[in-house]
Order: sequence, then structure tokens, then C-alpha cells
Amino acid sequence: MFDLDLIRISIALVALIYCSYSDLKRRKVTNKLWLPLVGIGIALAVVEYIANFNIYDITWFLISFFIVFFIAYIIFSIGAFGGADAKSFITMALLFTHYPLFDGFPLISLEPLMAISPSTGILAVNPPIGIFPMTIFPLTVLINSILITILIPISILFYNLLTLPKEERSKKPSYLFMCLKKKKGEIDEVKMKIMDDLGEKAWVTPKIPLMVFITAGFITALLYGDMIYGILSAF
Repeated sequence: MFDLDLIRISIALVALIYCSYSDLKRRKVTNKLWLPLVGIGIALAVVEYIANFNIYDITWFLISFFIVFFIAYIIFSIGAFGGADAKSFITMALLFTHYPLFDGFPLISLEPLMAISPSTGILAVNPPIGIFPMTIFPLTVLINSILITILIPISILFYNLLTLPKEERSKKPSYLFMCLKKKKGEIDEVKMKIMDDLGEKAWVTPKIPLMVFITAGFITALLYGDMIYGILSAF
């Protein structure tokens, strides 16, 4: 019997690495990628549920998909996601029917703090065996991606504090977190957006290749688990 989790992980990882490369290089990801991945996800789900039919698992898979779809759509609608970013999470929701487990990973236990009973719909704490865990893999990827992405404004701030004279830092304090000051000849308009033209120089904000951070979120979710839960459980 094939390890469906390993197949899913391999397919998703290859796709995400390709998307990351494309996003880094061109700040674009082709739409041709998503439909085949959706087809593969549905096919693997059918194989899984034919081999191990469980109406509760199928129900939770569908609920999880619509939760991820709704959240990805909302984030896309407010402009925080590009189309490829939203599609990557929707595709993940179809590709992964449950949280993938392999060789002792993720390191953080998936034992849920909360769960919903499929028979009563009641939210329970530290549930017994037989009720759905509130563990949705793409949402863990999303949470981890956001946490990793926070490193960008922090890095930009430190770079500006170290490289800009004090008088320049005080003129545009809000820019210190999201912009870099570049000479006109150094500006790559594919990867940067001009925020304030200063003549020979300009404040530019990097166009963030979010697929890179989504890939990092995917890997950390696989190997470590939910980073927020890990941080909170350390206290």
C-alpha cells in the first residue's frame, strides 16, 4: 500500500519549491499549476476514502476545505494575498485530507486542545477518542507563514537603522519598517515598488515573494507543527 501522506508531501513540496523560484524570479506564478494539483488532490482523497471509508473523516475533510477556502478568499479580497498565494492554500486543503504524519514528525503533538463532536456539534476540551480534532494542516501552514514573514519588516528596520543617517531616519519613521532607500539605477521595478521619489534616490518597498514564506510555513508545519502553539506551550 502506498503511503498517501508521503505522496502528498512530495507533490506539494515540489510544487511549492517551483512556485517559490518563480515568485522570487518574476514575482509571478503560473495559473497552469493549480488545476492539475486540484485533480491530484481529489484523486488521492477518493483513493483514501475508498480504502478506508469513514463518513466522519469525509465530513471533516469537507468542513476543513470550506474553512480554508473562506479564509484564503477573505485574505485575498483585502489584498493581503495574491492569487497564487490564495490558490496554494485552497489546493493544500484539497491535497491534504488530514494533518500529514511521518517518522515522528511533526515534533509538536497533534493532540488537540479543542474538538467538535460530529454527533452533537458540541465543542469539547481535551476530547476523548472518536471526535474530530480541530487540526487543519493548511491553517497551520498559514499561521507559520505569517510568523516567518514578520521577519521581513524587522530585517528592514535593522538594515535602515544601521545604514541610514539619523536625519534621514527621522524624516520617514514609518518607512523604516517597510521601505529601503535606493538609487534610481538600483531599482528593479519587477521586485520593488517606488513609494516616494526623491530625485536621484527613492524610497522603495520590496514586492514580497510570499510563496517563499508559504513554503517555509509548509516545511515548519510538517517538521515542527503549529509555531504559535509551540511558543505558548513553552511558558
